Amino acid sequence: MAPLITWQLLDLDMDEVECMEYLNLMDEELILETHRRFKLAGANCTPTNTLWANRTALQQYGLEEALVDINQYGVRLAREVGFEHVLATVGLAETEVLLEQVAALLPESPDGLWLVGEGEEEELNAAIESIKSQTNLPLIAPAAKAPAKTQGADIIYAMGSPLQESLDEVRSLSQLYTEPLMICPDAGTPEGTTKQQRTMALNQLIDSMADFALEAKALGAQFIGTAPGSSPVFTGSASVVT
Repeated sequence: MAPLITWQLLDLDMDEVECMEYLNLMDEELILETHRRFKLAGANCTPTNTLWANRTALQQYGLEEALVDINQYGVRLAREVGFEHVLATVGLAETEVLLEQVAALLPESPDGLWLVGEGEEEELNAAIESIKSQTNLPLIAPAAKAPAKTQGADIIYAMGSPLQESLDEVRSLSQLYTEPLMICPDAGTPEGTTKQQRTMALNQLIDSMADFALEAKALGAQFIGTAPGSSPVFTGSASVVT
């Protein structure tokens, strides 16, 4: 979700280095508006604005004491817009740090957890095992770099990449995994452009994604969406967000 917030910050001339997750407390309307965009696009689920709301990341801003509030408001705001499903996002981190964030999120009853980040097979699978020891919620986790394999996740997603590379990745992952695949090509964030130019870029992405979704579905991807920055926006059930 953070990338769409970034686009809105560009339009509002806000400081991009601001702690995005802290906006859950400081600018609820901005977060709600971002979720509404997902909803209007046809999404039936949304990630929370909590990706780097863990102790290690928040300490950079002196916000570690707000950890629980930031995470819980992240889920509440996503829920307020009326999505069918809310996915609580967590960044890959040391086990103690990761589980502290998960513990902060669980009381708000998200529908699933989304683990984001690149790591070695051992680190990634250890994180999945730790999360699974704390909750039975469905877990989305990134695919480890082949020939390594992610173990224990309920849905496997591919890291963002250009459209054609993403299709190649679906072909590869479909041979390696029996779990549902989520594919989210990265269109990039057109920083330094005008609002009109960003709107044009999104419109071009919509056209490209329509064809991409059909091809990805034929290759076996079950969750397909766009990634204007680094974290995908998707609808699930082989649908595409426009």
